[in-house]
Amino acid sequence: MKLGAITLQNSVCLATAPWELDGPGYERLGAIFTKTVTMEPRPGLPGDEGILQVADQTLLNRTDLRVEGAELLVHEHLPRLRRFGVPVFVSITAPGVPGFRKIARYLEREAGEQLAGLEVYIAAPHSSAGSEITPRFVREATEAVRTELRADAAVIVKLPPWPDHIRGLALGAQEGGATALAATNTLKVLHLPAGPPAAPLVGGLSGEALRPLALRCVWELANDPQLRLPIFGAGGIFTLRDVEDYLRVGAHAVQVASGEWLSPGLSARLASEVAHQMPAAR
Repeated sequence: MKLGAITLQNSVCLATAPWELDGPGYERLGAIFTKTVTMEPRPGLPGDEGILQVADQTLLNRTDLRVEGAELLVHEHLPRLRRFGVPVFVSITAPGVPGFRKIARYLEREAGEQLAGLEVYIAAPHSSAGSEITPRFVREATEAVRTELRADAAVIVKLPPWPDHIRGLALGAQEGGATALAATNTLKVLHLPAGPPAAPLVGGLSGEALRPLALRCVWELANDPQLRLPIFGAGGIFTLRDVEDYLRVGAHAVQVASGEWLSPGLSARLASEVAHQMPAAR
């Protein structure tokens, strides 16, 4: 997969990479995408408490998860992730266009050549219905990030799992100067814990239950004649067959996240399988 000046060596990438990532095989990946960060840190539950397995290979990522700030990422986490020798993309989010511009400017200034680029994580606030996520907003957010980065840095725009609207949002990203698209991020859900009555848990659904929806989103993007951007498929990737399914519907590469959380090292094992059994997808 070619992303501007970068060519990924493998179609399997690791998304929401653990900050303490360790083990063999990660050097075979196409790329590493960090957990999503904001300009300022947001307090909350750590990942091992805020991520719950709610069904077979399906996770609830609670809305009150802790989010790291850009400064800690640059000075502490980024050097650990870069040691594997594969491109590293930082996933960023912000409440509005000025926020995206601010964090992109900071990361370009402080990290610059250490980064292959940024992933623009487009998500509606948990308190909203998502009506503010429009093609215009996506275009303006993408453009704000693009203008702050050096010319050869990639901008990947990660879109919500809305098959009826994702093509319009993707066109906004393309108009804003995106290098590639990623489909999709998490789906807003609610979970009722078993046992005595307790407050409902709200958050984003990821993993196996998301896969059919994410596949449809990738298919919608790949079959739009106006879209010319490569696509990362993301959602419920656990096996080589899952990788193949995403490539069959039009993805150029995949991002593994929930699978890595449930089975550390999965992304490296899948990258090895792809290298040996699907050499054309490397």
